[in-house]
Amino acid sequence: MLREVKPKNPRTARILKAREPQLVEGPKRTLVMHGTRCPNALDTVLKTFHALTKPNSVLFHKKNEIHPFESTESLEFLADKNDCGIVVFGSSSKKRPNCVTLTRIFNSKVLDMCELLLLPDAAQDSDAVPAMNNLKMHIGIGLRPLLLFAGSPWDDPTSSAHVMLKSMFMDMFKGEETDKIDVEGLQYVLMIAAEEPSEGLAPVIHLRWYKIKTKRSGHKLPRVELDEIGPKFDFKIGRMQEPPREVMKEAMKQGKRPNEDIKMKKNISMDSIGDKIGRVHLGKQDLSGLQTRKMKGLKRRAGVESDEDDEMMDVDEVSEDEGRKKSRTE
Repeated sequence: MLREVKPKNPRTARILKAREPQLVEGPKRTLVMHGTRCPNALDTVLKTFHALTKPNSVLFHKKNEIHPFESTESLEFLADKNDCGIVVFGSSSKKRPNCVTLTRIFNSKVLDMCELLLLPDAAQDSDAVPAMNNLKMHIGIGLRPLLLFAGSPWDDPTSSAHVMLKSMFMDMFKGEETDKIDVEGLQYVLMIAAEEPSEGLAPVIHLRWYKIKTKRSGHKLPRVELDEIGPKFDFKIGRMQEPPREVMKEAMKQGKRPNEDIKMKKNISMDSIGDKIGRVHLGKQDLSGLQTRKMKGLKRRAGVESDEDDEMMDVDEVSEDEGRKKSRTE
C-alpha cells in the first residue's frame, strides 16, 4: 500500500501538491553522498556523476554513516527532504572497497538498489583527478549526453542486473524530455559497455566519456570525431535489491494525456495535406424493401424496349380504345 500523508497547514499542502504525479514528469534529481570512508578514486566517481547531472543533482560533502542494504531510513529521509528520486552513495570498507550504491526512490521509499564495485586498476589510476578538471572545462551545465549501451547483455531480458542498471543510467542522465533538440547541444557521449557473461565471474561494466567534434567533410553531413575525456571507470556488479512487482507496476503507470496521437486510434489517419481521414466498416445492406420516391425523371425513356413496358403499353392502348367507344355511343 502507498503511504498517504495528510497536510497539517497550507504550506505543506502546496508542497505535497507540487510532488503529485504529473502527466509529463520533470528530470529526476540525484543526491550524491559520501560514506565514512571515501578514498580519492571513489570521490572522483561521485564528483563526476555530480558534474554530469548538474543542475539536477545535490552533492553532500559531509560523511554519513549509512549502510543502504541494512537500513534505508536515512536514505529515504534525505532523499525526501531534498526531493531526489535517485541516490548515489559511495563508501569503502575492508569487505567491499570502493563501493558505489545506486538507489531509486518512489513514494519516499526505496524502489531498488544496485552495487557497483570500482575495480583496482581504475582506482589506482593517478591521472583520474586531473582528468576531472578537464571534464568540468569541456562539458557545459545542463547538457544531455548521447547514451551508448555497447554489448549484448543490455538486450538480454533474462539478465535482471543489466536491465536494472540500464534503467538507472537512463533515469540519471536523460534530463528533461523535449521534442526539439539543438544539434550544437550534443557535445559528449557516454558509452556504457558490458562484457559477455561468463560462469563464476561477476559482470564487468565499463564507463567512458567522449567529446563530440564536428569537422567539414565536403558533403552535406559533417565528419564526426570522438575524443576521450574524463576518467575511466570499470565496475563490477555486486549486491542487488530488485523492486517488488506491485510497487514497480504502480511506479510505471502513465496517465492518459488529453491530446493523444491520432495514429494510435483505429482506422484514423492523416493525409498529406493534414486532413483527418476515417474509415467506417458497414455490413451488407438489404435494399429490397427500400421505399423510393416516384419521379418523372426515373421513368423509362423513349426507345427502350422491355417486356414490362410492352405489357403496360398494351393496357394503355386498350383503355384508350374503350374510352373512344364510350364517347361515340353517348
